[in-house]
Amino acid sequence: MAEGPADTVFEDCRYLTGSPQRFAVLSQLRERPARPTDLCDSVDATRTTIQRILAGFSERQWVVKRDGEYRLTVTGQRVFDRYRALVDEVERARAAGPLAAHLGSIAGELPADLLDPACLTTTSEQNPLAAINRFTDWMHEVEGDVRAISPIVTSVFNDAAVELLETGTHIEFIIDHSVLERSVSDFSDALERGLEHENINTYVHDTALDIGLALDRSRVCLAAYDDRNNVRAIAESDATAVYCWAETVFDQYKERSQPLAAVLPVQENNP
Repeated sequence: MAEGPADTVFEDCRYLTGSPQRFAVLSQLRERPARPTDLCDSVDATRTTIQRILAGFSERQWVVKRDGEYRLTVTGQRVFDRYRALVDEVERARAAGPLAAHLGSIAGELPADLLDPACLTTTSEQNPLAAINRFTDWMHEVEGDVRAISPIVTSVFNDAAVELLETGTHIEFIIDHSVLERSVSDFSDALERGLEHENINTYVHDTALDIGLALDRSRVCLAAYDDRNNVRAIAESDATAVYCWAETVFDQYKERSQPLAAVLPVQENNP
């Protein structure tokens, strides 16, 4: 069976992605025309390999040879630019994987800025506490009032909240019923504070939470948790579009929540 256009295009794509040296040659030629000997100096490949790559590019009309130098054609430039964009996106996807895999229902509306590797802190085998430590640092750097959503309760977060309240910071805090149950059993002081302190308003969401979110005056911190409620990654941003998105998310969760005082009596009466 003869190859169709789609097969040919697929083979061209497979050719380009078949070795890093091919992309490296395209990258060098994107900067300036070059002779094979010049490419040997800048690309980790033998002269034979360089010649073979240039022959493959010439066959596809991505490069032409003029006056002994190879240069990209306009289509070669476009192929390079699109492939560079793909490589960049794959790099972003790899970096953001621990965040993206644990975002739950909000993943489809996530602002692209929060997938920027520069915004991310992720856990690893070498540093399993990297994300939770950075989230704690973020809380210590808060400016202005705080709105937060959390699917877990820990002494670290409770201590950070105490520090904020002592400075006069107002906190709006959304938890779920599992957090409430653990607070009743293990963090009664923090629960009482959530009920009685004038600067904190705590709400209980009607279903289990699957993200962490915090906003202060101008910043956003999004936390992604695994099935065991370990923080796997956080993303931080002060971009206006991200902040507006986070405000909308918080308001949506708050609409489906009840004040702690309205829920706690029912919770305490359950066997």
